[in-house]
Amino acid sequence: MLVAASLVVGGIAVGAPAHAGPSAVTIKTLSARTVSASATAAVAPRYSARKGVRVKKATVDVRRGSAWMVKGVRQARVPAGSYTVTTKVTYREARKGRLGPVRTARRTQAFRVNAAPAPTPSTSAPATTTTPAPAVAPVSSLASTSTSCRGSSLVKPDGTAWACTFDDEFDGTELDRTRWLPQQTAFNAVDGYQIGADCFVDDPDNVSVSGGALRLTVRKESAPFTCRGAGPTGDARVQHTAGSVSTVGMFAQARGRVEFRAAFPATKVAGHHGALWLYPSSPAAAFPYSGEIDVAEFYSQYPDRAIPYVHYGHWDPSVTNNYCTMPDPAAFNTYTLEWTPSTISIAYNGVPCVTHEVSESAKAAFEGEFMLVMTQGLGAGGNAVTSATPDVGTTSVDYVRVWK
Repeated sequence: MLVAASLVVGGIAVGAPAHAGPSAVTIKTLSARTVSASATAAVAPRYSARKGVRVKKATVDVRRGSAWMVKGVRQARVPAGSYTVTTKVTYREARKGRLGPVRTARRTQAFRVNAAPAPTPSTSAPATTTTPAPAVAPVSSLASTSTSCRGSSLVKPDGTAWACTFDDEFDGTELDRTRWLPQQTAFNAVDGYQIGADCFVDDPDNVSVSGGALRLTVRKESAPFTCRGAGPTGDARVQHTAGSVSTVGMFAQARGRVEFRAAFPATKVAGHHGALWLYPSSPAAAFPYSGEIDVAEFYSQYPDRAIPYVHYGHWDPSVTNNYCTMPDPAAFNTYTLEWTPSTISIAYNGVPCVTHEVSESAKAAFEGEFMLVMTQGLGAGGNAVTSATPDVGTTSVDYVRVWK
């Protein structure tokens, strides 16, 4: 009889395969890494497979303490700290010309990422003393709104100026496709984003620029139609088209300041859902572990408020979102995000709505670059479309400005 054994290393149980002879797949030991204080280390499956093995999938689960950072991803990036990493390799082995059953090799082990020591101070003679620049009092730009992007006088809390990195004032007569890509349900580049029973299309009736604003529109069509990819397992019959654009493949940034000036639909009953948000350009994990920053979401069942939401696997709404009352979301309002290595803060018309401190165990979700996304579609759940929902709902965007 063959019995699976386990070896305890540093308090972590490492399972051994329950079969004799050399393993078809050998998961390698993860060596400690050293990175600079602000950098991250990559965690990915490391394994070898003998001849005749076909690997179907290789992933890692990463835990810090009792909190899961990511599960089932091909690669994760983590800052300095101690982790528990489970590597899983699913495979089939060919024997005598036939593939055997699907098997999974797994190994759980401790993984340490060390922060490199700070450089040793120089012992050379001090430089000639110069008169220091006048101190600049810290200023919070979260409570301010801009008058332009490149000519803005907004400064960071440390007194240095914000540098404009992206700006679209939508002053033309058509969408600037060097900056924005209309999202289509059939060819969705935002990880299959879909909420309501609608179909995102690249059509002037749903995505247009006029009167100094971008117009994103959800509309009820005259008859139901088949939308490719709209169902959970394939195509679906729907009767609404919707509009969404993103900067996928054209612009992405990690941290900084983002300001939208937008007007949501005047709808006051359930059915319409608009959003101004950011999503990883190269997600390291599946949602919500990927991270997502919803600067403002409009649910028409709550016509007097806008809702921010920070997603990264922490589902406690008391710390990741808020319900901020707005005098009139259908009027043009300013929605601002300030994102630092440790905090994500959102304000509406200069009034702080939520400030969230990202926990150490979850910072990896916000280490990469995020793209901009704007959406107008149908709602779902309690905000699903009803017979009372207006046939048309439009989110208008006056400008989008980004600073670093």
